Amino acid sequence: MGCNARRGGRVPFIAIMKPALTLLLAASLHAGDLLTYGPSGALRSVSSAAALQAGFHLVSRDALLGAASAAVLDSGGSLHPVLFISGDDPDAGVAEIFTGHQAPAGPPRAPELGKTVRCGGASAAVRYAKESGSFGWIARLEFPAGVHPAPGTVLDEHGRLLGWHVSKTVDGQTMHFAIPIARFDSIHASLRLTLVKWNAAQDLRGEPEHQRALGHLWADDFDGARFYFQKAVEARPSHARAWLHLGFVEGKTGRTRRAIESYETAIRLDPRLAPAYYHLGFALVMAGEGARARTVCDQLAKLDAALARRLRGFIDISHVDRVEKDPGRGGGLRHKH
Repeated sequence: MGCNARRGGRVPFIAIMKPALTLLLAASLHAGDLLTYGPSGALRSVSSAAALQAGFHLVSRDALLGAASAAVLDSGGSLHPVLFISGDDPDAGVAEIFTGHQAPAGPPRAPELGKTVRCGGASAAVRYAKESGSFGWIARLEFPAGVHPAPGTVLDEHGRLLGWHVSKTVDGQTMHFAIPIARFDSIHASLRLTLVKWNAAQDLRGEPEHQRALGHLWADDFDGARFYFQKAVEARPSHARAWLHLGFVEGKTGRTRRAIESYETAIRLDPRLAPAYYHLGFALVMAGEGARARTVCDQLAKLDAALARRLRGFIDISHVDRVEKDPGRGGGLRHKH
């Protein structure tokens, strides 16, 4: 369309348009956007980034998967390249990234979850907030019909940070959830992997089934969760967290012995997976195995003192040393008096 500019001819059309396209793209971005790039430097995706303390951000794991590099756009229009992955929470679908301390800090945290929140510019009502078994605390959100924001920050009416928003498809219905920001304190600065090395370490076998199962777990559909967690461990037998959650839903559907076996498998695969010890201790109490429950509690105390105190309190209240199986009640439990 044009001759070579180096020979004094016209500048090629694409050379004229490239700056314009760059400006158009920049105008569509917002402070707190994560930009990911492929090996050639081409833009792959734009998604939300939640600024925490200076230089640290929470982002969607899906946005990082397969990316060769990434950067965060701040409110001043500056791009901050991702230096390394500093934390990872595969169950929540969230990673923590570090871009350097020169990046601005995020908004203050909200003290508690109210009745309404904002996600991606849309308001949502909080339907419930509760502890969802082996996952932890979760809140169910309800948006107006047809509104389905992408994963990103959950803010209160004053713009304070509450958590991270995710959506799941459960039996064909899109359901929205908020994960409290406190959950991610445990992953803060726990890793130091470049994006390339982090991607190389990912094993995605069974991950679609695992994520689908979590949606059913959060919606209290334990039969559906059990089905998909089983699919996840079949696809990846080394998936310790899937075994942990499978153990929980096995117990919720009345299969205590299978629950114990699943927790034990999770611990064998990941000896530092504290929630697996915690829920194993509960399952052992329900099975009338008080001595084993106390041993598990002692092991848990070396990993997570707070969880160990909760488990020990449950053991003491249950008086498991005075509980035995009642052969006349189909393997149920009864207290010895």
